[in-house]
Amino acid sequence: MKRLALCLALLSPLLHAAPLSKEHKILFFGLDDRVLEKPDRMPWQTVGQLETRSRTICTGTLVAPDVVLTAGHCFVDEKGRFDPAVSFTVGLWGDEYTALSRIKEVQVDKAFLKGLIRKRDGLYIPPRIAPRDFAFVRLATPLGNSQGTVPVFSGDAKALKALLASRQWTVTQGGYPVDDQRHLRAHHGCKAIALREDGRLTHRCDTLEGNSGSPIFAIDAKGQATIVAVQSSAPPASRRKLEDNMSVSAPMFEQALRAFIAKSPAKK
Repeated sequence: MKRLALCLALLSPLLHAAPLSKEHKILFFGLDDRVLEKPDRMPWQTVGQLETRSRTICTGTLVAPDVVLTAGHCFVDEKGRFDPAVSFTVGLWGDEYTALSRIKEVQVDKAFLKGLIRKRDGLYIPPRIAPRDFAFVRLATPLGNSQGTVPVFSGDAKALKALLASRQWTVTQGGYPVDDQRHLRAHHGCKAIALREDGRLTHRCDTLEGNSGSPIFAIDAKGQATIVAVQSSAPPASRRKLEDNMSVSAPMFEQALRAFIAKSPAKK
């Protein structure tokens, strides 16, 4: 089983960038390739910061006017209890932001919540439920009407492999990491490594706590972005040479997301 470092994610937003630790540098495969990306253009203006009642910070993306896509473990506290989201902020840059919405609803896969294992040193996600680490958030204010939305890949695993192959397995990831939770940082041109049979996509994008739920984009020659996966977890620094980062690929959640969007009051 892989440990989910929830305790590391339970941090208040930082006003300034924090220095990288030795462990963080190891997690970056030895080199920090991230760049600051001001969230004032597509697709970055759709990527925002989620905060829960216990002040857990995660990243999410607008995929419908009032729907945000993120990771399921963002809504579980260190005692294994459901931890509801309270706000979603877009355009966050330092002490300024474009817009904020309170949260009306969070949907996390029931099998994922039921399958989490609690131990003395934290929560663990068994491999059998790891591909279900996704969640959908409904906003009280449809921020996507002004910020725009990003499409989610709608094909099956075979089609996703073909898309990734056409991009030479190159993807882009971005979010609000723990070392600088007031600025969006992106890793352009990072490598997706393998689409596993269980639906998880391994990759070597530079991610830290706070990036949970952040989008993994495939970007075409015209600069159009499509979400192909959602960031889930990274191994501890001691296992970096043995394990890549893990995300949940779109075929694992796209149909459930479509059903969640269809229930939106904005659709009625």
